[in-house]
Amino acid sequence: MGGLTRNTPWDDQAPGGWLRKHLFSIKTLSLIVLSVQTSTMVLLLRYSRTAPTSNQTPYIITTAVLLSEILKLGLSLGFLHIETGKVLRVTLHRLYRDVLLNVWETLKLAVPACLYVVQNNLLFIALSNLDAATYQVTYQLKILTTAIFSWVILGKHLSPIHWLSLCFLMLGVSLVQVDTGSSSTSPNKILPEVEVVEGGDPMILGGSEDGAGFPPPDIHNEAHPNTEVSWLLGIFAVFISCISSGFSGVYFERLVKRGKQPSLIIRNIQLGMFSIIFAIIAVSSDGAAIREGGFFQGYTLTTWGVVLIQAFGGLMVSVTMKYADNILKGFATSLSIVMSTLVSWLVLGDAAPSTQFVFGASIVIASTVLYGLTPQASKGINQGNQQPRTDSPHKVLRGTKSPSEIV
Repeated sequence: MGGLTRNTPWDDQAPGGWLRKHLFSIKTLSLIVLSVQTSTMVLLLRYSRTAPTSNQTPYIITTAVLLSEILKLGLSLGFLHIETGKVLRVTLHRLYRDVLLNVWETLKLAVPACLYVVQNNLLFIALSNLDAATYQVTYQLKILTTAIFSWVILGKHLSPIHWLSLCFLMLGVSLVQVDTGSSSTSPNKILPEVEVVEGGDPMILGGSEDGAGFPPPDIHNEAHPNTEVSWLLGIFAVFISCISSGFSGVYFERLVKRGKQPSLIIRNIQLGMFSIIFAIIAVSSDGAAIREGGFFQGYTLTTWGVVLIQAFGGLMVSVTMKYADNILKGFATSLSIVMSTLVSWLVLGDAAPSTQFVFGASIVIASTVLYGLTPQASKGINQGNQQPRTDSPHKVLRGTKSPSEIV
């Protein structure tokens, strides 16, 4: 009986050993955290853009992005202060030496910072016009754009299996988009026939047949009333975000691996400084609306939740990524897509997933896992250059370019 007890899968040399080693392992907890954080971010943002408010005024996207960037920079400065022994004089000296005096290295972060701000704004626009499930499946195209930019910029070599998984990824996303696009233009959603009205037809610009809703709302901060236009706007925002995510991620990786600044904390502070500048420029584009309704117009507890999870969610993901790998990331993405699809349908009231959607999403999930399972054979341009440690606990400061990077 003793031998039988030792061989049982529930006993790994100690009572409850199997459970502690596998079910409650750090990697398992990391998988749960990654999946829940990704799903929560997407679903909460989607809810904040579609849920009715007391004054029916949606919050301004650019203000939420600016607040999250300010919080991220504050976190980075806080961790730098901790690293320097909580001595203010030492912290200020580090900032002066590594940020202000090291001007050229600091300016290099302007490019990814601009792209991150654009990407974050596109995230809000996409989820204002697409359901959470469609967004998450489509956003997996960032794997394709990242692979292409890694190949071109970093010289990384992809195996045939990598390219095969990318082809299946495009096939799955295409199936999802064809299904979603056809449903958005179904007969019960097509606008009434255009009528000739003196001074122009308001329906062409998104109004209704009797002229209600004319002129159309600001599509930057509200979902477009025309369902087909709304879908196209959301898909366009996701595609541009995928390109931005791929390039900015690879560009930042290149800076970290080849740059003269070994500290990721300083890199994140440099990045945060420029991100706030570009976010302020974006806010200025909504100056008229802010002057009319105020900076915090339309803000609810849900809105503040979105701002906080954008700032702290990336920090939490970066901590778990210390113990994760590409395989775990693939499974986390798969679980996140499934959870988002179910919650989006059952809780948020979005359309039920069709058979074609499920089939396309399954292909995307399988290709994502396959891509992560296949080992990288990298012979990039980084060889021979100094590479900072990537297992540093300070990687937590801004290991995420945006919450959608892990999506």
